[in-house]
Amino acid sequence: MTTSPTTALKNFDELQPVDVSVVIPVYNCERYLRETISSAREHDMPRGSVEIIAVDDGSTDSSLQILTDLAESENDLQVYSISNSGSAAAPRNYGLKRAQGRYVFFLDADDKLSPDALSRMTTVADDTGSGVVLGKMGLFGQKRAGDIPSTAFGRTLFATDFIESKAHSTLGSWKLFRRSILVEHDIWFPLGYKIGEDQPFTMKAYLNSPHVSILADKIYYWIRGRDDGTNITTTGQPPSQHLKRITTLIQAIVENTEPGERRDQLLRRPIIGSAGVTSVFGKKMLPAHDRAEREAMLREFQEVVAPLWTASVRDRGLPESQILVDLGVRNDIDGVEAVSRLLAEKKPIPLTLDDDRTQLIYHPHKGSSIGKLRVRLQQNLESITSVGKTAVIRGEVGIFGLDEVPDSAQLIFQHRKLETKVVSKLDISRTYARGLGAQVRFTAKFSPSKLTDSGIWDAFIKVKWGQLVARERFGESRSAGLDTSPLLIGDPTEAVVFFAKSNGLAIDIGPTEKHLNPVKRDEIQVMDQFEVGRFIVLVVNGPVANMASASFRRESSRTDKPAELVVHSTTHASVVVPRSAVRRRSFVVELTDKEGNTADVTSANDLA
Repeated sequence: MTTSPTTALKNFDELQPVDVSVVIPVYNCERYLRETISSAREHDMPRGSVEIIAVDDGSTDSSLQILTDLAESENDLQVYSISNSGSAAAPRNYGLKRAQGRYVFFLDADDKLSPDALSRMTTVADDTGSGVVLGKMGLFGQKRAGDIPSTAFGRTLFATDFIESKAHSTLGSWKLFRRSILVEHDIWFPLGYKIGEDQPFTMKAYLNSPHVSILADKIYYWIRGRDDGTNITTTGQPPSQHLKRITTLIQAIVENTEPGERRDQLLRRPIIGSAGVTSVFGKKMLPAHDRAEREAMLREFQEVVAPLWTASVRDRGLPESQILVDLGVRNDIDGVEAVSRLLAEKKPIPLTLDDDRTQLIYHPHKGSSIGKLRVRLQQNLESITSVGKTAVIRGEVGIFGLDEVPDSAQLIFQHRKLETKVVSKLDISRTYARGLGAQVRFTAKFSPSKLTDSGIWDAFIKVKWGQLVARERFGESRSAGLDTSPLLIGDPTEAVVFFAKSNGLAIDIGPTEKHLNPVKRDEIQVMDQFEVGRFIVLVVNGPVANMASASFRRESSRTDKPAELVVHSTTHASVVVPRSAVRRRSFVVELTDKEGNTADVTSANDLA
């Protein structure tokens, strides 16, 4: 690989030690580079303590020239160019080799840092001795880039175990790493695939760090949602490269852990997680690879996974993952292809109950049956209304692929703190089947007066087939167009039915101010609007001081898309939406406050 630095550290202050090296891999990001570099420069650390290393990965647009121009204006930016490698791994490795900082932060070329991100993370790393510091992430831009990691950011933690704190749930490289750990343990980004190359890197850093720290008090790293088609993550990669991704991550885990529950916790993600076996042998495998390639992939998978396929790992997987890995461990290529075809055609994997009605069974075309499958309910909340002091809940429930109707079903409300339960039996006489398995459609009339203790009661649904019992949170899956605003019961209000942060249904008895006094929809109004380039800016007036984010959706859609929110004062804010997304269409703008309450701002026709 040939390289050519386009600029060096021009007169960099050698007396000031470098605290942080910000490494930026760049490929065709001409539209975003100035903002990204500016965010790395607008820090509050001492001058000379931050170096920025941008490595252009053979861009075909003007990215390299923009970087060169930016480097001319300040002495904190080093710019390098390498031949195109097809992923962020090679440019990150190149930048890491040239980093001089005590810490390294990897910043993507279309994202941005908050002004105090580097100083805050560095201070925490120095004070705690943590090898990795995680900062809470947020989304900006015009299109959702994917799920923003949130599991690990429930609260700020210092010097914590990376598994117990759930830091291992986020393996992206957008973190502060202690460089001495990376050097001492020879930790680099693996080559050979373009998505997920940061996962084994971050995992190795976790495993070789004494502990980590998590900053959840505010957003430190902003991930840009973009729809220009040049983001590598959104372009995808073939199943064979996903196989290399998961086997590399598995190898990193095995080489740095001992057998046991701790290892099994880490292995669940690459083996039976949503980006595990189904990304390799799922719906994309058949059109992407011929039979010989599929057989070779299955042999490689079997060799790596079979010795690690314990009950502790298997029991946490969804049925399709459990079945695929079981077939893969058997080296049953025909069975794997049959399941892959079903997933590609969006058909259910046919399931039955065993003779004793104790477990779910899958019968492949050959070989023994596959049992002990995890029970996953297919449930949906269709509507929720109130009649006087009674809540009327309509929904349906079943198991995807199972044609047998349940023997009984219950709606359960459980007190969040006291854990007391109130159970309502559901009428299961109304059933139907549409090729997806038997479903029960029910209507439950429930009086909140049965919930005698004040506080929040979470809703669960419990279903039985013989001795097989499934109990899950209810309300996370909902019909399109269902109104999710809080529903007040009684006059005066005695209870509030709402959706908790987990998206499950809940009832608040003795309702709090949070539910009784949310911002009313008509209190926030659009006062003006104007176009700026490809965007429409809505100027809104009302109680917006507590607002944290904005989104918009077309009235014909249930999908919310992020919008940019700028709060100017306690009563004025701007919401920025893409002109192309709303031109000649009715749409709704929604604001969400810091407590998770939402308020619709406007529904307009042909604003553009």
